[in-house]
Amino acid sequence: MPKLSDPITIRGMTVKNRLGYPPMLTFSSDGRGAPSPRTFNVHRLKAQGGVGLITYENSGVDPMTGMGSASIGRDRVIPTYKELTDMVHSYGAKIGLQVGNGSLIGFSFANFLFNMNPGNPIGPSKVDLAEATSAYTLYDPTWPEKIKEKNFEMQVLSKEQIIALEDQFAAGAKRAVEAGFDYLDIHSGHGMLHASFLSPWLNKRTDEYGGSFENRCRFHTETIQKMREQIGEDVPIFVRFSADELVENGNRIEDGIEIAKALEKGGADCLDVTQGIIYRNPSGIEIPSYCKHGCFIRLADAIKKEVDIPVIGVGRIIDPAMADEFIREGKADIIYMGRQLICDPETPNKYFNGRADEIRHCMGCLQDCSRGCVQDVHGGQTYQELTPSKEPKKIIILGAGIAGLEAARVAKLRGHEVEVYEKTDTVGGLVKLLAAEYGKSDYMNSVNYSVSQLKKLGVRINFNKELTKDDIAKLNPDILVIATGSEATLPVKLKEKPNVITQDESILKSKTIGKDVVVWGLEVYWRGGLETCISLIEEGYNVKALVGPEKSLGETIKGRQGKRYWLLNYIKRKNVPVYKEAKLVDVTDKEVIFLDKNGVEQSIQADTLVHCGSRITNGKKLLEEFEGVASEIVLIGDASKPRDINSAIREAQNFAWKLK
Repeated sequence: MPKLSDPITIRGMTVKNRLGYPPMLTFSSDGRGAPSPRTFNVHRLKAQGGVGLITYENSGVDPMTGMGSASIGRDRVIPTYKELTDMVHSYGAKIGLQVGNGSLIGFSFANFLFNMNPGNPIGPSKVDLAEATSAYTLYDPTWPEKIKEKNFEMQVLSKEQIIALEDQFAAGAKRAVEAGFDYLDIHSGHGMLHASFLSPWLNKRTDEYGGSFENRCRFHTETIQKMREQIGEDVPIFVRFSADELVENGNRIEDGIEIAKALEKGGADCLDVTQGIIYRNPSGIEIPSYCKHGCFIRLADAIKKEVDIPVIGVGRIIDPAMADEFIREGKADIIYMGRQLICDPETPNKYFNGRADEIRHCMGCLQDCSRGCVQDVHGGQTYQELTPSKEPKKIIILGAGIAGLEAARVAKLRGHEVEVYEKTDTVGGLVKLLAAEYGKSDYMNSVNYSVSQLKKLGVRINFNKELTKDDIAKLNPDILVIATGSEATLPVKLKEKPNVITQDESILKSKTIGKDVVVWGLEVYWRGGLETCISLIEEGYNVKALVGPEKSLGETIKGRQGKRYWLLNYIKRKNVPVYKEAKLVDVTDKEVIFLDKNGVEQSIQADTLVHCGSRITNGKKLLEEFEGVASEIVLIGDASKPRDINSAIREAQNFAWKLK
């Protein structure tokens, strides 16, 4: 039985190992649709990190491009792409180009995320656009009205237009091979144009492109045939498709198996088995931390049993040991790691060379993964090499939360003398609270990595030590870093209410929580109670309502569609009443009283109000208290201003990076 480190040959192309990097959008292309220096950074890191296979992000085949999107639609981009493929090949990796037409995805993103009007989408059949993009109605109930107001409707493709699109794909494939790509990948997953022909709820055609599985795959097989005519017999053609669309009236795995057979018969050399439709169920694509690791490998496994060509498996796999196990068990021939290789591009080398304990693992936050990982501020598109400092300093850090730990780690790597003091007996600070909520234990991955690296670097963390000014003076630091975090607080009028508790107290269970609960705050941690609401329900509490002053639910994670969809869908399934634009009036021992968005007083019987969102810091107080104890005193993370883990890590790493 093969293992992850073994090579694999696909239509004559031999890949050095079975760990691949999937086509992840970076929006980093230049104005022509060609790779920019930022794009080169991304793929250089993956290639030198030891991955066997890299599939370049979805590229359009139309001459028109925009918004940083990749395109292979014109000859003039070939030289720049050739520089990229040569660079990847120099590290021994294979690289393929994914080609696709976004159609309804581009329409949805442009309207919802960027408030732009891209015109009507194209597709196989006339369908109700609001119904077809129902995920956006979950985010914004006015979405159907916006579709109607702008008179948007699906533009049905004629047979002549289908043939013209096939020719575009074939021409794009020819350019890709000229640019040095080792294989092509047709993007037919997640709701792309090719995917819409596979979907019974989008494809209502009665001609040769609709109806049976063979007919619904005809657009694919004709595209493959025309590509083959242009690129010759040696270059493999992959197809990425959603084997389970994760919607009731869509393709399920039983359908996916039949589609896989038809695609193999139609000339596909490898099947990349994905799942979900971004505008109906994105939680299968941007997979949130609430889903188990390897959660979708069952789909690849089911299809591999039915076809004779290689199958690629995906599904929030962050541990190469798990990937290795899946290969050995025969569940897939190749495993894609997307966000894990964004988090730590060196994952393959570390695993294959016996350094698995040095891997930094993805924590599933889904925060702007296209640019890089929040755990690695100077990686990804903006990669910079860490260099030794010219003027080593003695640095004392107060606080072993994520900001303090990361400041210590990077400063030590640059050659500074570093010591950390923590007033409690554990590390992690607020990240421990974050990770204690339902489905978020992986957030401790950031802390665990920092701690393991500090141990290797010989940086001491002193526990149960709350230093005074005299204590610090005796240590004689050049720089004092205050990373003492923040704590939850309550509005003055609620502080004396025994049945009103903070978000932190609800997580720690440091105060009594009654059976019936109202949660205040509609955003995500630490800005609101949406995730806390779900955690309390999972713990067995009866959440009577989710109430807050915000105009929308989870607006701060608008761009993280997989996570937001999962959260909002959970609230919908559990029938939790949500009151937006509310004003809290009073909390008695039996009820929570507030004004709804219409100014009407509402009363909900509850034992406890969990108040989420307000936090305070003592950072500035400590700054004044310790004045003069070091030539430089720095506030980072929540000690500077309560925000989130992204800001904490960014400030910590930037501090250490900018030291001379």
